[in-house]
Amino acid sequence: MTFSPGKATTRNVFWAYLSFASTKALNLVAIILVARYVDPVEFGLMAICLAIMGYFEIISQFGLGAALISAPDREEETANAVFICAMVISSTMAILLWALSGPIAQFYGSPALQDLLTVIAAALVIRALTTVQSSLLFRELRLRDKIVPDVVRGLTKGLVSIVLAILGYGVWALALGYLASAVAGSIALAIVRPWRPTGLPSVAMIRHVMRFGAHLIGAETINSTPRLLDNLLVGKFLGPAALGIYALAFRIPELGIKSFTTVAGSVLHPVMSKIQADPAELRIYFYQSLRYCALIMFGIGAAIAVLSGPLVHVLYSPKWYDMVVPMQIIAVAFAISTLNMVPGKLLKAVSRTDLLFRVSLINLPLFVGVIALAVPHGIEAVAAAQLVLAFVRFVPTFHALKRVMDINVTDTLRALGPALLCTGTATIATLVSLQLVEGAELTRLLTGAATFSIFYLTMLRFTVPEVFEAGSRVVLRRRRT
Repeated sequence: MTFSPGKATTRNVFWAYLSFASTKALNLVAIILVARYVDPVEFGLMAICLAIMGYFEIISQFGLGAALISAPDREEETANAVFICAMVISSTMAILLWALSGPIAQFYGSPALQDLLTVIAAALVIRALTTVQSSLLFRELRLRDKIVPDVVRGLTKGLVSIVLAILGYGVWALALGYLASAVAGSIALAIVRPWRPTGLPSVAMIRHVMRFGAHLIGAETINSTPRLLDNLLVGKFLGPAALGIYALAFRIPELGIKSFTTVAGSVLHPVMSKIQADPAELRIYFYQSLRYCALIMFGIGAAIAVLSGPLVHVLYSPKWYDMVVPMQIIAVAFAISTLNMVPGKLLKAVSRTDLLFRVSLINLPLFVGVIALAVPHGIEAVAAAQLVLAFVRFVPTFHALKRVMDINVTDTLRALGPALLCTGTATIATLVSLQLVEGAELTRLLTGAATFSIFYLTMLRFTVPEVFEAGSRVVLRRRRT
């Protein structure tokens, strides 16, 4: 059967997004409930832990999963090499984090951080046990099978956190929920996609996967800096309470936008890897991916931005209302990240992680400088720094992509045009409707959401009619069956 990139992408993005979004939705529900029992200071302490863990997780993963996904042949030997490298690197990172937990706690002036980091560091090793299983599901484009482990992970984290928060465990409700989700998710993943090492890989294969990951790990570490360094600096200079509000402002944008970015990227990478030998087809697929990802992400980002006020007032208690403006800015920044996600996945697919690393080195001084300048001005300024960086980082990425594929500014803008038109129209209409509607926040939220949906879908019908035609064909096929 001929491989169809479009069908493979649509099918697997649907299942992957359903899986990922269901997990994030469960987490969001849990956070909304936990936030009633846990203070911003405690959320801030956990945010510091997660930011530190973010760097350690990137290093422990070392791009090994991507090496297995991109491998053109010798799958089993590559999988064995990935498993051994994952266990060695993750164990080393866990031990290092245990050793550094004391100095980190002293740096932030919070003794509780030492115990928190010591406990959640175990998640590095737990997740490494199923690195191969997770990567094989992506390589085989079996994203439908990820739903069970992802839902198990989300349910476990939510239930443990909620119960412990009600019992008065404070920040430990979040930490133990995090660790429990790692254990439950790994067990479920091992059941869904069984795999075990079949032998020792050659030294050459170990060198290959390590070399593949070396550039990728550098690029991912640097590219994660805007999202992780901001938490570390806010926690240090503005305090855990400010960080708690700032971190919670990310939750809804992460569910609506970042989850799609993660899911779409995880599907685009293996699909692009399968067609990398055909430059013409790869170019067409790139622009199609950019077009449709922008249609989804720009729309969701704009909707969250314009509706964040009534949304926060409906879901959270007054102690969290300061998150509204940061959430608006973060939602737009996440939407703009489309411009970097799609090119990045293409460079991975063609094994040009060296270019990703070079781009990241160019961006690093800018990341650190902009965020450091923003921190003294509060969490709204830090959120604005994220938006600035989302735009700026696209420039070197675009130039790097031009080295491996024939792309230009005109075609790129043409691909983004429908998303900009639909989003702009729906945003203006929604802002007007919110000004005209008075009364309860829930009423304003529902009215705004309905207005945005109607105007966005109407513009989509005229600018990208093939989306509706494809939807109609799917519905007709379902009725016939």
